[in-house]
Amino acid sequence: MSRWFRSEHMEYISLIVNEDAAHDCLADLGKLSAIQFTDLNPDLTPFQRRYVSYVRRCDELERKLRFFGNECDNFGLKLDTAGDIDTFLESSSGSGRAITAGGGDKKGTQLLESLEVELD
Repeated sequence: MSRWFRSEHMEYISLIVNEDAAHDCLADLGKLSAIQFTDLNPDLTPFQRRYVSYVRRCDELERKLRFFGNECDNFGLKLDTAGDIDTFLESSSGSGRAITAGGGDKKGTQLLESLEVELD
């Protein structure tokens, strides 16, 4: 467990990561819980940032899933859980594959896109 005291020795470094590897790299650094980020664009509002379309996409998908869950409850249908997010991330990042209900193998992003299409 890391400590965040003012007297702790810290270094200010600049880390330049390829965009394709940034998500995995930042996820691994975040698991260490020993890193702090500095916003290099503090003048941008949250809606002007590059990732806002992804956040909206996830919010919309979450809304659709919540709607279908409520409708299943209204009709008395029992839903089985597919597991938690950590299990999904481990299965898709550990082997690079996630197994879908249809039996085929897909990567996590492909699985998310196929779920979006099915929910529309």
